[in-house]
Amino acid sequence: MRSEQSRATAAHERTLLTAMKHHPDSTGHVGNLTPEQWDALGEIWSFLLHLWYSDPSTPPKNNPGHPRRTSSHGISSSSATATEPTLHIDSSTGHSPPSMQPASPGGSASQHQQQQSHHSHHRHYGSSSSTNEKRAISPPPASPTRLDQSFHQPSITASGTAASPGHSHSSSSNGTMNGFSSLPGGAAAAAAALKRSAAKLKPWLPAKKFTFKYAPTEYQTAFWAFVQSEHPDTTVLRFLRARKWNVEKAMEMLILALEWRITMGVDEVVREGEEALEVKYPGFLEQLKNGKVIFRGHDRHGRPLCLLDPGLHNPSAQSHQAVQKLSIYVIETARVMLKPPVETISVLFDMTSFSMSNMDWPTVKFFIHAAEACYPELLGVCVVHKAPWIFGAIWKMISPMLDPVIRAKIQFTNNRKDLEEFVAPDQLMANKAYEGEDTVPYQYVASKPDENKLVHEDSEAKQRAIVRRKEMELTFERLTEIWQGQKQLSSSAAVIQERHEVGSRMAEVWWAAEPYTRARTVYHRIGAISNPTTAPPALAPASAQTG
Repeated sequence: MRSEQSRATAAHERTLLTAMKHHPDSTGHVGNLTPEQWDALGEIWSFLLHLWYSDPSTPPKNNPGHPRRTSSHGISSSSATATEPTLHIDSSTGHSPPSMQPASPGGSASQHQQQQSHHSHHRHYGSSSSTNEKRAISPPPASPTRLDQSFHQPSITASGTAASPGHSHSSSSNGTMNGFSSLPGGAAAAAAALKRSAAKLKPWLPAKKFTFKYAPTEYQTAFWAFVQSEHPDTTVLRFLRARKWNVEKAMEMLILALEWRITMGVDEVVREGEEALEVKYPGFLEQLKNGKVIFRGHDRHGRPLCLLDPGLHNPSAQSHQAVQKLSIYVIETARVMLKPPVETISVLFDMTSFSMSNMDWPTVKFFIHAAEACYPELLGVCVVHKAPWIFGAIWKMISPMLDPVIRAKIQFTNNRKDLEEFVAPDQLMANKAYEGEDTVPYQYVASKPDENKLVHEDSEAKQRAIVRRKEMELTFERLTEIWQGQKQLSSSAAVIQERHEVGSRMAEVWWAAEPYTRARTVYHRIGAISNPTTAPPALAPASAQTG
């Protein structure tokens, strides 16, 4: 176990410089956006905030009979005041319920939410990538005036109520996270301010045929769960790049991906743990034990390496649901393994023992949809190694299903020399297929009793960690709304800088809450996943964009 952890750490350190050069030379990532890309990012955020916080008073035109749905996270609504909504956190999920939105005067939060709607009109915003100019945005002033120097910031207590001015949580052991919420009145006031300002932001006006399946706050909850430890802009930019900077198409793709996460119960898979998933979906655990999909090492760009052996897959040994849940488990685990600036993973298929008896078309289609539509820009490269001749016919059927961008990332290798173009020998397992130098065999490490106790039990520490994350989310949203509202003002540079700092530090509070919101995996047990944020991330002023 220790050898695998140290080997993986050393490999990541060796390839970090290479990884840092992997995307800064191309625009479209945090810290390297053209003016057009920066504007497209702002449009998406305006759409999101308008969706989450706007308050239409008429029933939805696109779905008049659609009732208010119960969140897939088990979130229930509670009453809130009109101007100061109280921050209540569902300790089983780590997310705030719909009551974060203030109720309309004279009505409860639930009554208010039942009045929410989305007007669907057709409008095409077009692509923002009309120019091939590769110039980046100049950074804001090196020492901008911080918003938190102008506002008093009451913190949020563990019970969810705003503390009095001057009172705040104590700093963490490394002195971070103190004073980053530059919002008067705390998270509750932030939500109220966003509520008041949402109508001024540009709304998303999709085609009339688009039907929203869930309530606005459910999309908001799903989005922040999706972000995890990424900079929030990184998550949004994935969808913009996938849709070639067409803002309307990127927004629709994002909404559909969030609906997929809610429908598929992605957060439940992450939270419940391997043993609980085995009870619900028999055969889930055996798929982890037999090693047909594992994470081991990194490729030459520092990307986590996912090894799949289709020859170990028996389509009839478990239900399709069990395979789907495993797929979600694997992808969500991969995302936790990403370490900035790396944003993608590599997948390596060992096809040496594959036969037609292993072919599983429903699973293939599920993987394709997940990779293309639900986790865009996550795949860096997919290497198919030593495919038998029979796979040629299968590939002819699979290839047309793939988006051209995904298809271009699939490479075929037949020997060690070809494979080593993508992965160094010391990162390859020493088996017949890969002929690498890593002699440590894969062994599934079973879960320990009560290892997920922090997830399933309430505690003050859990509540505090979850509330801190929610404060950061609301702070980022509020700063985004201010940025979009004063893009032409000289003070916008200070807002942009602070917004970037908050986004960069969200990883720290996410990892602080991670033991309370995510079940342990085999990769936690062997040390391949651990909290990397032992100190505040370095803030590069050049990474903050100006509009």
